[in-house]
Amino acid sequence: MGNRKGSNLTDVKKQNVSAIRDVIYRHGPISRSEIARMLSLTPPTITTNIARMMEQGLVHECGILEPETKEVGRRRVKIDFVEDAAFFVGIEINPYQIAICITNLRGVMTAEARIPWKRREDNFVLSEDLKELLRRIDGNDYRGSVEMLAGVILTMIEVSGIERKRMMGCAIALPGLIEKKSGTLKKSTLEAWNDRSVARDLSRLLDLPVLLENNARARAMGQKMFYQGQLPEDFAYYLISYGIACPLYIGNRILDGGQQGAGEAGHMVAVLNGPRCETCGNAGCLEELASERAIVKTVIAELEKGRESMISELCPDLEFLGTREILMAQECGDELAEEVISQALLYLGATLANIINLMNPSLVFVDSYLMKLKKNRRRLVEDTRAHIFGLYNDEVEFEFVEFGHFTGAKGAAAVAIERYFINE
Repeated sequence: MGNRKGSNLTDVKKQNVSAIRDVIYRHGPISRSEIARMLSLTPPTITTNIARMMEQGLVHECGILEPETKEVGRRRVKIDFVEDAAFFVGIEINPYQIAICITNLRGVMTAEARIPWKRREDNFVLSEDLKELLRRIDGNDYRGSVEMLAGVILTMIEVSGIERKRMMGCAIALPGLIEKKSGTLKKSTLEAWNDRSVARDLSRLLDLPVLLENNARARAMGQKMFYQGQLPEDFAYYLISYGIACPLYIGNRILDGGQQGAGEAGHMVAVLNGPRCETCGNAGCLEELASERAIVKTVIAELEKGRESMISELCPDLEFLGTREILMAQECGDELAEEVISQALLYLGATLANIINLMNPSLVFVDSYLMKLKKNRRRLVEDTRAHIFGLYNDEVEFEFVEFGHFTGAKGAAAVAIERYFINE
């Protein structure tokens, strides 16, 4: 009985620490009395925990709150985290690139590295170790690629000058099905990595705790952690990329699902008996009709039939055709580009409306390179609103995430911050 009580007391203390850190992270700068009020904890509990964090160099006092009344009394001192007290590694590997970053507690990047898979971009030069990492992954060399990835990260940490004791964790974000508890990649486009304990293997090489997460969910978590402003408790994150996904936050918690695969909007059926999905093998998946991969595939098929389009001039070698050239053509009024993207937006809008009608989020973030053109943003919203149940139409808002090469990597860093700092 005594051991159980001791264990329960330890658990309660850990929960209190996590709750206090979460409130400071989301609402800081904030006073001790406000934390106590928000968490319904006693002032001594808050004071003791804050004092301990200050001794550890994690929290500092950063100003005084003006009193709400003219009554004489002790003025409330604001506290917040020391942003550079801890650092985290975030990695995203997707079909377009490998992106790695090191961020502080607030997601400010202090080091970064990026490796595009297919295209040698203008003025983009790869170091020899990054070239070797690309070769190892391309060659399905799992062990060699993880070792090279660890080597790149360790070099980044060394060059950044960050003390190792301030490096607190790492997360790697990948498309596909993830077994989070074991850190195993169950199914993804990286065939040599499937059914491998990626988190454990990378952790041993880095001498850091490592967490594995789906890349769309990581991006949603990054939006929650680093968003400048007040977020509602319920929101959706619509990622339209090589694949399509829509993670959901319900009551400030990301929806996992029984097999931790919630949010796979790309495999919702958009057309009965439609084209066979290259990813899952089912018929009529949204991903096979409206993803960036599907758009490129449709454009190539039309060009090979002899369809005239300025896309052929923008990218004579169709092996390297991507969304960028198709958007450039659309912006110039190209008929083929306009036709294919407009059709994709219809499917994307109808599917998003289904998600809104089912889950009723008050805010939808849209993360897509396609949305670099404002007219595509307008069309997606129009096509979505055309199918939303009337009572919800005025309640849901849309916000477009500005495109960035490190959005997914920063999202992975956010996953590490939440797991290894806030909920340690």
